[in-house]
Amino acid sequence: MSGRGPMDSRTQRYFEDIQLKHFGRLFGRLVRVRLFLSLLLLLSAVCVAVIDGAPWRCVFMSVVGVGAFTYFFHEFRRFQRDGVDARSVPLNLWMGQIILTSIIVGTGGIASPVLPAALPLGFLSSLAATPRDRSRLLMAQLSTLMAVSFFQISGLVQGLPLWFLGAPSAVLLVAGALVTAIMLCVCSAAGGAIRTTFDNMLSEALASRDELLATHRSYAGALEAMSGEIAHELKNPLATVKGLTQLMAREAGRAQPAERLQVLSGEVVRMQGILEEFLNFTRPLVPLTVSPVDLGALCDEALVLHEGLAAGHGVRLERKGTEGVEAVCDSRKVKQVLMNLLHNAIEACPTGGRVTVEVRALPVGEARVFVRDSGPGLASDLEARVFDAGVTTKAKGSGLGLTVARALARQHGGDVTLANAVGGGCEAALTLPRELPAEILRPLHGVANVG
Repeated sequence: MSGRGPMDSRTQRYFEDIQLKHFGRLFGRLVRVRLFLSLLLLLSAVCVAVIDGAPWRCVFMSVVGVGAFTYFFHEFRRFQRDGVDARSVPLNLWMGQIILTSIIVGTGGIASPVLPAALPLGFLSSLAATPRDRSRLLMAQLSTLMAVSFFQISGLVQGLPLWFLGAPSAVLLVAGALVTAIMLCVCSAAGGAIRTTFDNMLSEALASRDELLATHRSYAGALEAMSGEIAHELKNPLATVKGLTQLMAREAGRAQPAERLQVLSGEVVRMQGILEEFLNFTRPLVPLTVSPVDLGALCDEALVLHEGLAAGHGVRLERKGTEGVEAVCDSRKVKQVLMNLLHNAIEACPTGGRVTVEVRALPVGEARVFVRDSGPGLASDLEARVFDAGVTTKAKGSGLGLTVARALARQHGGDVTLANAVGGGCEAALTLPRELPAEILRPLHGVANVG
C-alpha cells in the first residue's frame, strides 16, 4: 500500500491479521445492521409497488427485497459461525453495490430517492477495500451510473421514475447524474485517504516495534557476550588478589610487603573499573539535566583531570579552538564522554606523542569537539566495529567505553565518531546541538534506554 516501506513476510502477515481483526469488528456490526435494514427494504419494496401500481416494479422490488434479505441473513449466520475471513469483505462490498444499484433502478433510476445512499456506501467501500478493489468498485459505480443515465435520459427505457414523485426534466437528470458522479469520486478519495492513513500508522507502529525488538535483541546479545567477557576479565585479577592475600597471610609476621599491596590495590581498581563500565552499559540512561554549557571550559576541566595520566605516558596535551562555544547539554554526561575520549587518546599515543583538543562552532546550529592523537590510528578491520560493545584493542580493556560515550551523545541528539586523521593518528569527534530539539526535550522526564 502506498506510504509503506517493504516488510518482511512475518510482519506482513501480522499487518494483515491486525487489519482483518479490526475490519472484522466493523463487519460484525455491519451484518447485524444490514439484516435489520433488509427487513425494512422488503417492507418498503412492497409499499412502493402498491403505491406505484406498475406490475414490473412490484415483481422486481419483491425479488430484490427477498434476495437481499436472504443474502444478508446468510452472511449474518456465517459470520456468527465462522467470523470474517479475507474474502468476506470484498464479496460483501460487491454484493452491496449490486443490491443498491438494483434498488436505485427499481425506485426511479437517476430520479430515485434512494440515489444519495450510493455516497455513504461508496465511502465505506473505499474505506474497507484494498486499493485495487477500491478502483474497481468506483469504476463499477460510475459505469452503472452512466449506463442508467444514458438509457433514462435518451428515452430508451420508459417508466423508471415513480409516478407519484413526478417526471423530472432531462436537465435535472443530467445534473443529478453529474453531481452524484462527482460526489462518488470525492467519497472514494476520502475513504481511500483515511484507509491509507490508517495503514501507514499501523505500518509505522509495526516498523517501530521491529526496530525496538532488533535493538533489544542486539542489546541482549551484547550483554550476553559481555557477561562472558567480564567473567573472563575478572578471573585473572581475582586470582592475583587471592594469591597475594594468601601469601601476605603466610608472611603476616614479617615486614609489610608494600609492593604486593600496590599490586593488590591496582588489581582491585582494575576490577572496579571493569564493573563500572559494565554497569554504565547495562543500566538505563538517566534523564538529562540540561543547561547552556561552555564547551571550552568543560574541555579544560577534562584536560586538567588527565594531566597526571598524560605525564605518566609522556604525552603532551594541547587545547585549540574558539572561546565561548556553548551547547545546551548535561555537563556531567558530556564531561564523561570527553573523559573517555581523552583517556583513549592518551593511551593510544606513544611516548613523546601529543593529544589535541579543539572546540569548534558549526554553521548548522551544532558544536563539535575534536580529540586527536598522534598514535598509529585504527586498523582497517576495526573502523566499522569500534563502537560495538566488547570491541577493544587494549589488553585490559572491556570495550564498553566508546559504546557508552556514543549512547550519551545520542541521548542529546548528537553523536560520536572515530576515524583515522589525514596526517596520521586518530580523530574522535563529539557533535552536540547548540539547542536541543523538541523531540529530545519532551522525554526528559522519562527514561531513555541505551542504544
